[in-house]
Amino acid sequence: MSEGQIITAFLTGQSDPAANALSERQRAFLDRTLEPAHARLLQNFPYSDLPSPAAAVPLWRASVNNSWQYLESRRESFASRHRDPVLAAFHRYPRVVLLAGSCGLELLVNLRLPAGFLKRLHVFAYGPVSRRLPDCARLCLVQGSRDPISRWWHPAPHHRIPCHHMDYLECREMADLFRDFHRSALTPAHE
Repeated sequence: MSEGQIITAFLTGQSDPAANALSERQRAFLDRTLEPAHARLLQNFPYSDLPSPAAAVPLWRASVNNSWQYLESRRESFASRHRDPVLAAFHRYPRVVLLAGSCGLELLVNLRLPAGFLKRLHVFAYGPVSRRLPDCARLCLVQGSRDPISRWWHPAPHHRIPCHHMDYLECREMADLFRDFHRSALTPAHE
């Protein structure tokens, strides 16, 4: 399969609602786990052109922003506002791999994406926080052994690894699991 037929992107809550550039940690994770030729989106949700963040957002503020976005995603207006831009960001790729961190899984479900798109979607959810799961081509739930936030929402993940809610991207076990997941998304068996 040509590398041009798959793209990998993050879908997490926005710590800063005015920005969606990937963090240094997210970029470093993609660099460590993907081959250089594999396409990656260097913007996070909502995948639009937003300015770079002016400054780092304190953890308490990022938590408030993520909680607010989680709650807002339950409104019909959320799907109406974001569905088409999300579909446009990935329209030319037969396969899409999403790294859905924390409330990113809830945001994904609440986008109410069409079945045709979901059949092309492979979701690697780490520290998942969501009321339900997407009906996608493939789903992997990864949870930290020291992550009570995610455990409250999903008590039976596919994999449990040694980390907290905030340090998944630095966990070697997560990188290994994601490499295997991404490799499997490249194979026709998951079409």
